[in-house]
Amino acid sequence: MDMRYLRYFIVVADELNFTRAAERLHTAQPSLSVQIRKLETDIGAELFLREGRGVSLTDAGRVFLDRARQMLADMDRSVALVRQAAKGEFGHLSIGYDAPAEFRVFPNIVPAFRKKWPDVHLSFHNLKNSQQLEGLRRETLDLGFVFLPIAKDEFDVEELAKVPLVVALPAGHRLESAVSIAIEDLSHEPLILFPRSLDPETYDQIEQLFVAAGAAMNVVLETATFLSGINFVSMGTGCSFLGDYARRVNWPGVIYKPLKPQLVKTVAIIKKKRRGDLVEAFYRFTVDNVRRGELRERPARRRTLTASSS
Repeated sequence: MDMRYLRYFIVVADELNFTRAAERLHTAQPSLSVQIRKLETDIGAELFLREGRGVSLTDAGRVFLDRARQMLADMDRSVALVRQAAKGEFGHLSIGYDAPAEFRVFPNIVPAFRKKWPDVHLSFHNLKNSQQLEGLRRETLDLGFVFLPIAKDEFDVEELAKVPLVVALPAGHRLESAVSIAIEDLSHEPLILFPRSLDPETYDQIEQLFVAAGAAMNVVLETATFLSGINFVSMGTGCSFLGDYARRVNWPGVIYKPLKPQLVKTVAIIKKKRRGDLVEAFYRFTVDNVRRGELRERPARRRTLTASSS
């Protein structure tokens, strides 16, 4: 059924006069009469009683008027939703992330995105790099927040934040009073790490630091989440290497120390190339907001240094 017929019918039903209805619709009255006849033929019922110059609704017409208004309202809502989706303003996004993004990126991005696009539903999945890459390839995830490096020939990649690793020590540890922790200080110390299978890049980097320092790497426990790592450190099970965001978790019995030499990880947002408008909207919104945040911070830092030097 042509939706124009419904609009014509509703205007005629409102006016109960073909001439006035034609004027409202900016069409000729004979043409409007023809369109209404076609609608009645399509439906198989007479909608109007023609009484001289005026008309009145039949019982079928009164029933159809309610349905016609509802169908047009549904159509208008559907068109609005489609237009929102085309502009990235409506829909659902499935997002992979690890702890660094949750602490370093999301606070500045997610509330602002939700405010701008309240009709977009976001679902978050706490996953390691390898799991996120698999989800993106299978398209069970739309976007991911991962540690670099990532192959840029397969994904769109934008750097977002630098995350230095720190050493988490149990309270009362022999190194508790140290200003910073050198790798050789941790030789033979019981260590709590993520499994190599979940984060091979970071595992290999830590291992290379031990090799370069001539220190013995003694991994006694592997855990899949940074909160589990903090918990096991607090039990005195061993020491761990965690992103500096872990300091925000005020966990009793855990002390954080800078690592020397420093090991810095880079967090990035990634997606498969040539994804839909909604995915592109979140990706670009995140990158643009992070860059604006960096520009806001830099002048403040310069002013602080100038004031200090004077």
